[in-house]
Amino acid sequence: MLRQPELIDCGDYLVAQGRNLVEGSISTQPLFTDESLRDTIHELRAMLEKDGHAWKNLESPEATRIHEFAGVWFQRLDFPALGLSTVMDRRWPWFDEGGVNTLGRRLTSEEACLLRPWPKWMYIRPLLPDLAGKSILEVGSSNGFFPFQFAGLGAAQVTGLEIRKRRYESSVLARELLGLERVDLRHTDFLVDFTIPAHDVVFASEVVNHLLCPMWGLARMATLAKECLIVDTGVFETQYHGMDLSTGWTKGESLPRFLSYQISDGLFRSFFDAIGIRPADIEVFVEPNAMHYLYRIDTRQMHQRLAAGDINECLLPSLTMQFRFPSV
Repeated sequence: MLRQPELIDCGDYLVAQGRNLVEGSISTQPLFTDESLRDTIHELRAMLEKDGHAWKNLESPEATRIHEFAGVWFQRLDFPALGLSTVMDRRWPWFDEGGVNTLGRRLTSEEACLLRPWPKWMYIRPLLPDLAGKSILEVGSSNGFFPFQFAGLGAAQVTGLEIRKRRYESSVLARELLGLERVDLRHTDFLVDFTIPAHDVVFASEVVNHLLCPMWGLARMATLAKECLIVDTGVFETQYHGMDLSTGWTKGESLPRFLSYQISDGLFRSFFDAIGIRPADIEVFVEPNAMHYLYRIDTRQMHQRLAAGDINECLLPSLTMQFRFPSV
């Protein structure tokens, strides 16, 4: 239950519980229009219709290598030059409920899983800044779909970070088959790997909610984004502050399979403000009644504020990443 906001007068200061004291206007726009959604659904189903005759080399050595990652392919990757796709054999892709790739249940779960993440890419692509000559980092790159797309848009440097070993290994194979060796793929934990350099753009889709410490992860993403941070995630559609934790379990096993936080839009916005990101720096793209938002954040002013020390001094060392390590 999200608690009701409260404002407490403590003499020379105020305590805002469950709300942000400073109101600010944030640009909110639809993630897609009815017309663009209809066109997207038509294009995606046309892609599926072609699958029956587009892929021909199931017995090739490359197909055997793809088959070694059966059940690991969470993302659809096509290799037209080889006549292959990670969905051409129905034993290969990961099947679940399809998530936001169903586009509000307009696609079936099976369709969404066979296409994923193309449905997501169709609404993300128009919201990206111009990547030509830029560097871009994806946190949670899975099988590599988004880094490969970013490279195709002319990014000068592309880095993908993936913590799950088999998904990382599958992305390395896909990179080889696509001939995109310049894409830097790393098997690492973003929260503790301080060798990751800053990039012009940082991108994370449905990743913040799965981090062990989501708000720290969000702060790190912002400080590593020299120009722009794009966060595509689930939210509670309320300005009250709230966070809920869900855990997933494989039947018959004792360890949780995953953890997922659901964070309210109000908490996100207040946290952004606390780390130096003001309402004027943020654009929000909303899928109505779907608990799904995309935040596009201009981080340049935040970096200026950090450099000027225009932020709570208790937060400054963390946000400027003044890490200290034991001497060897």
